[in-house]
Amino acid sequence: MKMPTLNSLHRQRGISKSGLLLLAVMITLFFTVGLKLGPLYVDHNLITGVCQELIDNGEADNMTISDVRDRVSATLRINSVNDFDLSDISMRKENGAAIITIAYERRVELVANLDMVATFDTVLQ
Repeated sequence: MKMPTLNSLHRQRGISKSGLLLLAVMITLFFTVGLKLGPLYVDHNLITGVCQELIDNGEADNMTISDVRDRVSATLRINSVNDFDLSDISMRKENGAAIITIAYERRVELVANLDMVATFDTVLQ
């Protein structure tokens, strides 16, 4: 086995200060975006989960749109989701089966005047 020479050990110094700074900025950006966008997707999954449960149980076939919105509103109130407009939920019936559409857009401030826009358009059958 060949022993490393002093010259090859001299080149292996580790990460530089600028590399460490770049790594810290990238990790901070990753966590900032994740912490801003994560709750949007959690709220959306909650809303679609409630509506999908209504469809899977067959309850939505006998409900009006106001009944569906009331059920979603109750679930959102329990889970402390305050900034969802219930008028973004629409429902139509085809062949006696309910089809619920959830379409909305959320804008979240990322940094200063830079915003992120998340658009959700889900059709549940």
